[in-house]
Amino acid sequence: MNKPQKTKNPDYESLGKMLVSIYETGYINANQSYKSSFLKGVASGIGGVLGATLVIGALAWSLSLFKHIPLLGPITDTVKTTIQEKK
Repeated sequence: MNKPQKTKNPDYESLGKMLVSIYETGYINANQSYKSSFLKGVASGIGGVLGATLVIGALAWSLSLFKHIPLLGPITDTVKTTIQEKK
């Protein structure tokens, strides 16, 4: 069974040709571009992890303000007893 071919948007195709020509003419150093892209990826990964940590921490803090959580009561009770046993 043949897979259907993806149609290419002409704008994307022309953009790709322009990028190739920029690299081929030497206007942009390819190694510097790869380093920059790598660092940008690392920074976005670290930012995502830090952001998720802050959101989960804020959620945990806001849930700790309640004495009893209706839907999560049994789960929080087991977590509380586990923490108290470890002390």
